[in-house]
Order: sequence, then structure tokens, then C-alpha cells
Amino acid sequence: MNQENQSTTKKCPFCAEEILTDAVKCKHCGEWLNKSLVEPQRVLSIVQQYSNAQAPWRFMLLSIVTFNFYRIYWFYRNWKHLKIHKNLKISPGWRTLGLFVPIYHIVLIYDLFRNIRNFARQSNCKTYSSPGLITFGYIFLNHVSFSLASQIWKSKVAAVTELSVTTNFVLLIIIIIINLLNVRLLAVVQKTLNNFWEKEQAGLEIRPKFTGKEIACLVIGGIFWILILIGIFIPE
Repeated sequence: MNQENQSTTKKCPFCAEEILTDAVKCKHCGEWLNKSLVEPQRVLSIVQQYSNAQAPWRFMLLSIVTFNFYRIYWFYRNWKHLKIHKNLKISPGWRTLGLFVPIYHIVLIYDLFRNIRNFARQSNCKTYSSPGLITFGYIFLNHVSFSLASQIWKSKVAAVTELSVTTNFVLLIIIIIINLLNVRLLAVVQKTLNNFWEKEQAGLEIRPKFTGKEIACLVIGGIFWILILIGIFIPE
């Protein structure tokens, strides 16, 4: 019996705990047993200047100013980072396109939120308890926001309904509040991601400034906001 255990397990040279013979990383102390496997991570840390983490306020600002279009990139961004870091067999591009497929997009969103929670737990990070509730809240608020936006669109462009300027303005305020709540939900996920990347990419700081693409998104989003306000308050 002892000979069988000795053939399948060995002692970690760093913490002396029993681990599997074929183990490449100790499950007790986290040390890599084969240093050659660490080299890709060292190369990545040299090439990558900033952490994959993102300040929640920056994510919220980009989402609101860009009418939540930034959230589409946010999903792609996280799928891409997790694919590389965890060697996942997924296609971030196809999954992003899947966000526009009815019903299927719910499965994709839930799967991402669940993976983020599980990866955070594996790294002993503080995380949310129910990816299902966050998914439900996100989908529900998205639906309500889209329905209200459709009412404004029909009244101003399609001329299906006659809504007053005051009514359109009130609907716009409600849409903004709903989107704030929705972005707040994703900020909870982003906070967990930040905890995860802080441990997985120790030593890398969060990017302190907006990138050129992010600045372009803010400018374009600002122009759209001005056009929408003009469309509401200035009669045809």
C-alpha cells in the first residue's frame, strides 16, 4: 500500500507536502516545480507593461458615455485575457458576435460571469456568490432600457407615437438611471477581476491613463450625446 502511494505521490521540495508525481505546480504552496514552465509568464511580464485589471470608474465612464457600446468590447476584452491566461479553448471574437444572438447571449454572459467567479475562488480572491443573479439583473435591465429607447426612437424618427419633449426627456433620464444600475452590476464583476489579476499579475500596475482608442470613444460618445439632446429639445 505504501509502495503504491510512493509511486503516485512525492514531496514538494518547497513545502514538503505530498503532491502527485506528475504535478507541475504545488497545490499547497503554489510553487512551480518545473521552472521552464514559468518562462512564458516571465516573458509576458516583460512585454506587458500594465495589468489586465481596469479601474471600475473608468469602465463605468466609458460605458455611459458610449451608450454602453463599450460593454461589447469589455466582454471581448475579458474573454481574450482569460483565454490567454488560462489557456481556454474559446474564440473571443465569435463569443462577442454571439452577444447579438437571442437566448444564446444569455448563456455566454452567464458562462463568463461563472468562470470569473470560479477563477477568483481558485486564487483565493474575494468574489460575488451568484453569477446567475448578476446575469439575470444585467439582461433584465438591458431589456427595459432598450424598450424605453425604442419609444423615444419611434416618436422622433418613425413617428409611430406622439410623445412630448417633456416625456422624452423623462424617458431619457430613466434610461440613464437604468444604465447606471446595469453598469454598477458589471462593476461588481470588474472588481472581482481586479482582485484576480492583482494576484495573478503581481507587480503590474493598472494603466493610469486612457488609451488613444478610449479617448476616441469618449469623443464620439460625447458627440452622440449632444445630437440626442438636440433631437429631444429642438423641434423639427
